[in-house]
Amino acid sequence: MAKAYFIGGTPRVGKTTLTIKLLHEKPMMAASTDALRYTLRQALNKDEYPDLFHLGKYTSNDPARRNYIKTHPEAIIDIQNRESTIVFKSVNDFVKSNLEDGFDVLIEGIAILPELLSSVDYEYKAIFLGNQSESHYNVILKSARDNEDDWMHSLEDETIEAFSVFNSSFSRHIANESTKYNMTYIEIGDDTFTKDIDSALDKLLHS
Repeated sequence: MAKAYFIGGTPRVGKTTLTIKLLHEKPMMAASTDALRYTLRQALNKDEYPDLFHLGKYTSNDPARRNYIKTHPEAIIDIQNRESTIVFKSVNDFVKSNLEDGFDVLIEGIAILPELLSSVDYEYKAIFLGNQSESHYNVILKSARDNEDDWMHSLEDETIEAFSVFNSSFSRHIANESTKYNMTYIEIGDDTFTKDIDSALDKLLHS
């Protein structure tokens, strides 16, 4: 029987790395919630779906915006989760379409939430990744500075710091929600990244 696989969690913690490894071990249909969100923004009306357009980018070099992100991460999490609720409707349709055709399917992205997954009516495996360490900022900053293709490359240090505060807060939120809904959360350590990703892969393949 076809099965759905979900990789959720915060940005910059290894969801894409885990996705590539899983697809190498078990080839299947795959999609990211970022791509589905982009498509929805082109197709849906902003006035009818304001929550889909409210967040925009997580970060901006605007001092007022980044200060708000840094000092009110819970509010940004709420905005993100409202957006994810809209995106997940399309995720669910995409998954069901593939399962009905007999294909395994993998979805990865920030719009995968434990609460949303808890209501689906098909078989699946899911794992959530996060990094709650305050020092994760240094890893994100180094990656942004070393890679010109990184979407954070042009952001100021203070902006990346604000993003990192949101990211660690969102990781704690995902960890708590995973516990609440009896789902698997793995803390991805900066010094144990490969080991932790391999552990997540093993759980998806064999648990």
